[in-house]
Amino acid sequence: MLFLLWIHGAFCPVPQEPERGELCIIWYNVENLFDAEDGSAASDDEFTPEGLRHWTWSRYRQKLTALAKVVIASGRGSPPEVVALCEVENSRVLEDLAGHPILRPYRYSVLHHESADHRGMDVACLIRHGGPVHHGGPVQSVSWETIRFAPPVHDTRDVMHLWFPWNGDTLDLFLVHLMSRYGGAGATANLRRSQAGQLVRLMDSVHTCRAGGVMLLAGDFNSEYSDYALEPLRTARFGADTLVPLITGGKQGSYKYRGRWSQIDQVLVTGSVSPASILAAPLDLSPLLTGDLQYGGMKPLRTYVGYRYTGGISDHLPLVIDLDPPFF
Repeated sequence: MLFLLWIHGAFCPVPQEPERGELCIIWYNVENLFDAEDGSAASDDEFTPEGLRHWTWSRYRQKLTALAKVVIASGRGSPPEVVALCEVENSRVLEDLAGHPILRPYRYSVLHHESADHRGMDVACLIRHGGPVHHGGPVQSVSWETIRFAPPVHDTRDVMHLWFPWNGDTLDLFLVHLMSRYGGAGATANLRRSQAGQLVRLMDSVHTCRAGGVMLLAGDFNSEYSDYALEPLRTARFGADTLVPLITGGKQGSYKYRGRWSQIDQVLVTGSVSPASILAAPLDLSPLLTGDLQYGGMKPLRTYVGYRYTGGISDHLPLVIDLDPPFF
């Protein structure tokens, strides 16, 4: 069976993807999802019609349309229950996305809280409780909170923590966008390592309350699983449980820098989960890629290259996570 993705006016056939899980989650760094209004944050000045990028409402709507179609395609016939995003400016862009004609029938609700990030960029979620095509889905109710990182980390994105009944117990979902690598990966590695240690302590406190549940950690870690910064996650212990990576890079990751694909977008799950019950992989759709003229092969099609508008969505590929009971 082929699914059709329509971006920028042309239908493109999408190769057969693995069968959809009962619960489908998409994680996507959508790279500077700003509206075109000049808000209070200085960081959005260039994302206005008069700014350096000449970011217009037309370009904004085009990005929302392309993103909505990626969400639909990721569900392979039934849109995902959880759409987790980072680099979103505010609640308005999420409401505009959820209210887009392509996604409106699925009645996504918005989960968002303003963080202290110096660029005004947040981690947020759309949650699908039901809709005309999908009644009584697995997310009947959801609780959530955001947690600010403690020093030495500051002025960055909060952790988003969601939990809801799943498979007779509770699924705890932690969503993160760790410190960027501006100035070089080594310059901020210790800050990401501190964040990783704080995540372990947070997850351990949840495990103490819900030892029988499943914990899943997903996000843009700005580090690969084997990097120094993520050592606290590799060595974490929750009783007899560990964190197991579902993606280790493979032939192609989710992000390409100077000709090299890497997997800085990660999905980790508590180790007692059956490997057959949960799968995660980058969504490798041709409309999300463009030719890499400098290094060869393909790379993600960004909205801008420098200050030149190219009409894509992001420098990352989305990750699709499929879960099926039984877990154990």
